[in-house]
Amino acid sequence: MPLKVTKINDNITLIQTPEHPFVSNSYLVSLNGKERLYLLIDPTPLEYFKDLIFTLNDLIGGVENLDLIYVNHQDPDVTSSLAPIMDMNKNAILIASEDTWRLIRFYGIPRERFQAIEFFPNRKVVLKTDDTLEFIHTPFCHFRGTWMLFIPEKKTLFSGDLLGGLLSREANGVFATEDSWEGIKLFHEIYMPSKEALRLAIDKIGRLTPLPEIILPQHGDIIRKNLIVDFLAKLNDLEVGLDYIKKYESQQQFYLYAFNEILQNLKNNYSDKEKLMQKLKEINSSPFFPELIHFENGVATEFRIQPETAIELLYDKFSGDAPREERESLRIDIIKTLRKYNLDIPEGILYERQRVSENPFRRIFKIFQR
Repeated sequence: MPLKVTKINDNITLIQTPEHPFVSNSYLVSLNGKERLYLLIDPTPLEYFKDLIFTLNDLIGGVENLDLIYVNHQDPDVTSSLAPIMDMNKNAILIASEDTWRLIRFYGIPRERFQAIEFFPNRKVVLKTDDTLEFIHTPFCHFRGTWMLFIPEKKTLFSGDLLGGLLSREANGVFATEDSWEGIKLFHEIYMPSKEALRLAIDKIGRLTPLPEIILPQHGDIIRKNLIVDFLAKLNDLEVGLDYIKKYESQQQFYLYAFNEILQNLKNNYSDKEKLMQKLKEINSSPFFPELIHFENGVATEFRIQPETAIELLYDKFSGDAPREERESLRIDIIKTLRKYNLDIPEGILYERQRVSENPFRRIFKIFQR
């Protein structure tokens, strides 16, 4: 399938893979001043290399017209196409961190074509267009050598995996809505190592001058305006990686008891057994994420995400197309079961009435529909 191309503003074009819901975002930035410069940020995976070349032909007359290439970190979804791009363009300079270079050099990229972020005084460089490239270190979000790219004159922040997510909104387009939070939340729970690393990165964003008005992550939706503050505040309190493993480890078995009791009640009351098993299978249907809940013989034996999130997934999967009375009955059953085991009740279930009245399209399970 071809890449999706969306013009974000006069300077930025989004180039997006079609892998719904786990899309990868690349950005072509056009900077104009005394000279015009083209900057490619986080190139597409090698799988889409040919499509990327055709796209650059249409946008700027060819890959050979690129001046700079920037990568946030070393993952293959942003670096695997670097070598052929630089083979076709003999002049573009690659900018990345030394930690990133230590790994991507194995693609066979010449050292003389690479410029380390750490080389720039104060981690900034002023281009001939009079635009500034400012690099912000966000260690372990989710790689040691991860750096965001900020263009202060444009109030634009390219954040890499930070604030990235799965597509979890129903609306068309590329800009985030409140529904985008579910995809961001799940992505960070799985891929970010600790709350402390997240909070350090969030603090650095808050110290930027001027504050960014648009954040462009490497996965998912582009974030603008008030949602920037809203999502950063939610991330600041989110349990991720080792933190939620530690928090829930001692309660894991009790959550499994509760989850399977809820599941058994569903099985007892669900007339269409084949449809029930299909819904359970769909929870783990994303080809781009690991198995979120491990089942053996129809029984959950392990959570690979927060247990609360797993229970929300179960609820949303079975309540999405259910009549209101059945949905309310399931919600009450979940609350009673969790209270029986003295476990926390997810806010999305505890306050379902308010949640539905405010936003009827908010459904976590939509994340996993292909």
